[in-house]
Amino acid sequence: MKKLLCILSLSLLCGCNAAPQPTNSPDAGNSQLAEAGNAEITQLPKKAKPESTLISDSELNALNIDDYLFIKDVMYVDLRDPQQLLSEGTIAGFTNIPFYGLIVDLTDNENVLFTMTKPRDENGKVLAQLGDVNSFVANYKESESNLNYLFPKDKQIVFMSTAGVEATYMMNLLIQLGYDPANLYNAGCFSNGIGDQVAYRNVEQARYYTPGHEAYTVSVSYDWGELTPID
Repeated sequence: MKKLLCILSLSLLCGCNAAPQPTNSPDAGNSQLAEAGNAEITQLPKKAKPESTLISDSELNALNIDDYLFIKDVMYVDLRDPQQLLSEGTIAGFTNIPFYGLIVDLTDNENVLFTMTKPRDENGKVLAQLGDVNSFVANYKESESNLNYLFPKDKQIVFMSTAGVEATYMMNLLIQLGYDPANLYNAGCFSNGIGDQVAYRNVEQARYYTPGHEAYTVSVSYDWGELTPID
């Protein structure tokens, strides 16, 4: 199985896996306390709609994600472009695995594992819209095994993206590959709020927000190794 070579170095560059560094609130020491009973939060909330990938149905969002960070055996993934992390900031505890340009694209770009498309039946009827379950086509024979390596099936995974859309797409891709949707969480918007969904970087008391640095730019390339194209 081919493994991604630069995710670790990229995570270190962006500081995504650094030890928690609360910056914006004096009560950071209480971040792991539940509002009721002061009990330490040790697990994610159960999804009322386990099959849903929408931020509107999610128990996690920009306003409460700080209370559910650093839980054992939970994986936290930021799907934004690396340049966004540098300019907009990050959430402590999240690892950056970009969705577009690494996992998925709309064309068969080199080293992108899946192409997002609209599958059609023999009569031309669209079977799935872009980003829905069954709208992803593997570009390489190793695409699924590489995704299984990055996102272990035995873990709960929390996704954060620019506006929550890429998180929905990422979850739908994993569901297409047999992941349990009950273990996948859409934490919503980091950069741009949609409707009544607030962006994390605009939350005044975001305890684990690490600000970005507009003065820097980043150039990133990815190498999955020698993959076998699917004809």
